[in-house]
Amino acid sequence: MIHDFEEIIFFKPWINKNRDYLTEKFPKISKRFLPRMENLSISAFALAVAEEFVLLSLITVGSVIFDNYLLWLAAFMGFFVHLLVHLAQWIILKRYIPAICTTFFALIYCVYSLYEIISNNVFQISEIILWTIIGFGLVGVNLVFAHKLAEEYDKRQKSLRHEYKI
Repeated sequence: MIHDFEEIIFFKPWINKNRDYLTEKFPKISKRFLPRMENLSISAFALAVAEEFVLLSLITVGSVIFDNYLLWLAAFMGFFVHLLVHLAQWIILKRYIPAICTTFFALIYCVYSLYEIISNNVFQISEIILWTIIGFGLVGVNLVFAHKLAEEYDKRQKSLRHEYKI
């Protein structure tokens, strides 16, 4: 959650501050990415993050209840890959990005956890690879869903404000 809080708190101001830099350095990506992110309210972005948190919590609790940790492994490895993407963004942009500070701490946890998983033979390497691929796919699909949810939230909020002339 601390990682998510960093993203929620700093994302919008960061986009506003770095808009010109992103447009100049990555014009094609910025043309598609920036309008969507600039139009997203902070509360809508927080809703997307909350959806991801609830989903991960349900997967974790379900794994414990049913004593089956493969879906948890997929979620864990999906989060791990997500952190590596943040690290790559930071390296490519050569400047602070929202989430990089907590990414370092979370990466330490993930590396240690993966080491423990492997050294204690909790899962076979083939399972780790397979469920990493599955997790990466699930993270991608859920990211699209979470952003659609956020955009729909903003549309409904604008509609309500218009309807009640707020």
